[in-house]
Amino acid sequence: MKKEPRGQKLPDRDEKLIHYQSIPERCFSTDRAHEIIKHIVDERLETVEYSCSCSGISKELSDCIKTAVKKLLYDRYKLVCYVAIGQLKDSVVNCSSRAIWSPTSDTFTDYIYKNRSLFAVCILFSFSKMIYDDY
Repeated sequence: MKKEPRGQKLPDRDEKLIHYQSIPERCFSTDRAHEIIKHIVDERLETVEYSCSCSGISKELSDCIKTAVKKLLYDRYKLVCYVAIGQLKDSVVNCSSRAIWSPTSDTFTDYIYKNRSLFAVCILFSFSKMIYDDY
């Protein structure tokens, strides 16, 4: 005999426990996100000279970009923002990333910025996520 947990009712056999939607209702706009990234990065790095404090600036930019793009109300996407700032000198930088990717709904946008002393690589990944109701 099954006992019901206190204050909870066991679902009927026909009642669905999990309802989810696997495809987002609205596709992520990489063009709009790119405009936001460009505006934020250009404004913040316009007068910055490369120094060791750029690591803090890259964290600040990453948070600022995510916050601004979240305001576009893409509630079905997880955002990952990557910002790297380096000294503009005779150097080469290689970056890579790996993820489980859904080609129908996941996407990314990037922006590269340069001034007299530094470069910045900004990549915003948007991953669709399942929304679980009643879970």
